[in-house]
Amino acid sequence: MTPEDILETPPILLSQEQRRQYFADGFLTIPGAIPIEWIERLRMLSDQFLDSSRRFSVSDNVYDLGPRHSPQVPHVRRLKALVDRHPDFWAFASNSPLTDIAADLLGPDVKFHSSKLNYKSPGGGEVVKWHQDVSAWPHTNYSLVTLGVHLDDVGPDDGPLSCVPGSHDGDLFVQRDKEGRWTGAIGDEDLATAGIDRAVDMTGGAGTVIAIHCRVVHGSRANGTNSTRALPLFVFASADAFAWMPAPSPTSKTGQIVRGAPAKVAHLDPRPCPVPPDWAKEGYGSIFTAQTSK
Repeated sequence: MTPEDILETPPILLSQEQRRQYFADGFLTIPGAIPIEWIERLRMLSDQFLDSSRRFSVSDNVYDLGPRHSPQVPHVRRLKALVDRHPDFWAFASNSPLTDIAADLLGPDVKFHSSKLNYKSPGGGEVVKWHQDVSAWPHTNYSLVTLGVHLDDVGPDDGPLSCVPGSHDGDLFVQRDKEGRWTGAIGDEDLATAGIDRAVDMTGGAGTVIAIHCRVVHGSRANGTNSTRALPLFVFASADAFAWMPAPSPTSKTGQIVRGAPAKVAHLDPRPCPVPPDWAKEGYGSIFTAQTSK
């Protein structure tokens, strides 16, 4: 759907002003959107999976492990395909205030795309270089949003996500190196025009939801605290947005309608999108492995 079409539908949870701000900036911070009962449950599951990672020494289809990982000190960068890890993650993604927010930003007909839980380890953690999401999973239009949930208070020192206002209406950058290899990051030669000096931190208390448009330029710096920052992320699409390349991290729920009904007509946005690798053939680790590969 187009922003104009979406704004003509009555909102469920957000105000009309919040929706307009999202479409103007390409991102939105929504304080106190998730009830404490959900936050406590998600936080407990996150801690359990982090603790369970001690039994593993190499990355697999569940964990993306960092280079400092050990049984004594877990270093997990990502818990993959989150909704397939525990039924409560899918219950949250499909029937909670989260999907009300998705419908407010995508229109009444919404389908689920993907999910993961990113961890930033204490005392540093992974820097996520500036990038745009949709280049890794292109669709027939750009009505897709990633919704992240703060499980704890997130301040400037925690390595929050930062977004460049208005960048979703700008260019899509080719996220490959000079040899054509996928990097999942905007190249140094393009950063000068990406507006990163105007980036805004998406901070907030536990229960805050952050909404990120699929085209917006964003990244995150290192975690400067002594606590792990856990951020579950859920991607939703308007029902009339159809993927034209394999998803990098598909789940058993990818493509499932969570609000409204399936689309009978695809919406085709004329703006071009760079072609990513064929993930079905090449495989996909995570944005962390792509951005640190030589």
